[in-house]
Amino acid sequence: MNSFERATLHNLVCRYNVCAPDWGEKNCIYSFNKFYYFIEGEATLIIGGDVFTPLPEELFLIPAHTKHTYFHNPQKPVLKYWSHFNLNLDHERKLIYHPDTVRCTIPKPRIVPIFETLAQTDLSANPLDALTEKTALLQLLKLFLERVDLVKILPANENDFSSKINAYIRSHLQTEITLVELANLVHLHPNYFIKAFKKHFNLTPIEYVNTLRLQRAAKLLTQQPHLGVQLIADRVGYNDYRYFSRLFKKKYGVSPSRYMRG
Repeated sequence: MNSFERATLHNLVCRYNVCAPDWGEKNCIYSFNKFYYFIEGEATLIIGGDVFTPLPEELFLIPAHTKHTYFHNPQKPVLKYWSHFNLNLDHERKLIYHPDTVRCTIPKPRIVPIFETLAQTDLSANPLDALTEKTALLQLLKLFLERVDLVKILPANENDFSSKINAYIRSHLQTEITLVELANLVHLHPNYFIKAFKKHFNLTPIEYVNTLRLQRAAKLLTQQPHLGVQLIADRVGYNDYRYFSRLFKKKYGVSPSRYMRG
């Protein structure tokens, strides 16, 4: 399930400035997330015991509730864009610190205009600029997340209903999947499970399973057409390829064989 579908972000502050000589703090923990985009200067960040010396054009994201230390060399002061922001994701998922996902490099022409927009709207008295502010913050977050390993910075919660069910369905598409076995995974009666499933996925269990099976079939039809329609139907869990063909045509508007030919 996509944790970003109903994500909410709120920019708390965004600025562009040269850091004061005493800029720094030791072992601090905040309830908000931080973006630091370094332009020049010598800084040191210590996050989770890992030491980083940011380079120009590096964007750092320090997740909320992460202990960190930061300071700079006053003889070579840091010039940077920075933002503090709140982020709420579906199913109470949280960004976490991982040394591989704390930073990425983004060229100034790509990111500076976005930071400029965020900084300007942060100071604006026009209520409509709040929409522009949210858009800019979303753009920054997307730029960062698409350059790091999303699984490491946003790991699945094994106790999360949608994560557990989704992982099970995707790994069992080729076999029969029953309502009872899905309900047992999360210790619910089948009747309650159906209601919970529709709340999380906006589809019934059979609709969701069919959607994933047909998506996988469409990929196989284009990537491995030599397998043929009947074998592909079997590989995605349909013993009756004629039934599979009807479902496929209903979803994609063409028969599997026609889809395979492009």
